[in-house]
Amino acid sequence: MVDRKLAHPQGWPIKHLGRLGALLGALALVGWAAGSADAAARPLQTGFVDPIAFAEKDALVAFRRARSAGTTVIRLSLDWRSVAPATRPRRFDPTDPAEAAYTWEGIDRQVRLATGQELEPILSITNAPNWARKPDPAAGGLRRADPVEYGRFTLAAARRYGGSFRPEPTARDESPDRLPRIRIFQAWNEPNHAGDARLKASGPDWYRGLLNRFATSVHSVHASNIVVGGGSSPFTTQTSMAPLQFMRKLLCMQGGARPRPVCAKTASFDVWSHHPYTSGGPEHSANGGDDVSLGDLPQMKRLLDAAVRAGQVRSSQPVRFWVTEFAWDSAPPDPQAVPMALHRRWVAEALYRMWRSGVSLVTWWRVRDDPLRTSFYQSGLFFRGSSIGRDRPKPSFYAFRFPFVAFAEDEGVTVWGRTPFGAQGRVVVEQTFPGGWRTLGALQANANGIFSSAFPSAAETGLLRARLDRPKAISVPFSLTRPPDRFYYPFGS
Repeated sequence: MVDRKLAHPQGWPIKHLGRLGALLGALALVGWAAGSADAAARPLQTGFVDPIAFAEKDALVAFRRARSAGTTVIRLSLDWRSVAPATRPRRFDPTDPAEAAYTWEGIDRQVRLATGQELEPILSITNAPNWARKPDPAAGGLRRADPVEYGRFTLAAARRYGGSFRPEPTARDESPDRLPRIRIFQAWNEPNHAGDARLKASGPDWYRGLLNRFATSVHSVHASNIVVGGGSSPFTTQTSMAPLQFMRKLLCMQGGARPRPVCAKTASFDVWSHHPYTSGGPEHSANGGDDVSLGDLPQMKRLLDAAVRAGQVRSSQPVRFWVTEFAWDSAPPDPQAVPMALHRRWVAEALYRMWRSGVSLVTWWRVRDDPLRTSFYQSGLFFRGSSIGRDRPKPSFYAFRFPFVAFAEDEGVTVWGRTPFGAQGRVVVEQTFPGGWRTLGALQANANGIFSSAFPSAAETGLLRARLDRPKAISVPFSLTRPPDRFYYPFGS
């Protein structure tokens, strides 16, 4: 299971953006997007991470629901402890995917179900068994995952899902098919969250060793495989190092307006990812200077770009920036969470703000809500029913499926959107008027399903929406009236 551990002992105070108008003017959508070739070519893939729903008996329904949300990727959690034996056998090859002591059936099933729904897995490998943990001298001998053993297990996983591995026959399946190939592997989950305050300081050095061995194993199976590093948690706590501080130490970069390298240590990865949970709206910044919520993603992207230019990141591919976990709880069902009308708007705008910050892939935390009585995760895009078959989509589901935003700017009304599944096609933009909807114009969604434009003649009030011709789809209407930033704990009550 993904280890959340995001609680802050003093809460997350809201940080109001006093220069909101000036910031929006300076970063107007059309000027920004039109002036950046990288932005025009960058996709916005979406997906889910849900270690509960994807592992349950009715997981196929959860994967179908995920696909129905216009997604193309899925993040699966591979718990090393659940696959490895509780004690290391005397004769044991940890790099062999057919090793008899391993138990892969649960994750094999998830991989098959995901790919059967045309969802590309991101396999996140976490949680070392006790025998694969070793003392950390820099932390008073406390034990943490051994990078060498982690690299060996990763090699077994990359080989198993290399596209040619066929499991041994079982009583249930006498002639199992080859397992699907996985191209994307994520090293650990929230590594800046140490779990113990004494492990914080040595965390970046430990993770660099872990990540580099992970990358060597993943790339040795297929050089084109993609290694995702980071997956960092957003806030400083007693046991969590601030994500920007962690990143600078990991990459040996000095901070400031012009980050530069301060040592020769490098890290190997193809994607840096982060979890920018936010206690306010889509432009809200975190309270701590090195913490990273949605409004701070450009700062993290600048540090990443500087490290890549300085040669502190080793990759044979263009290094990308992803968000591999993000959400807000909604009200209902949680009365202390973001009200549904605001939640629907924030979901669409958050996807846009992340894309504009350089993010090209986002996975949402949870497909369906947990029971309110037993869990504080009501961030699913489906209301929980008496069974998964009785779940209902939230209004925010449609904003996630077809994100569309519109803002009144100096040059008129600017719009941006991404079609479901990133489909290319003709999009018609409409605005409300007293008699209903009127057409402002038609746009062409590019090969990634991205479209944007400005409409100087549009009214500066009312609602706008986008319609995709083929396949037919309509976005959630988006209001030109901007709500104020508000404090909401991301996981409500």
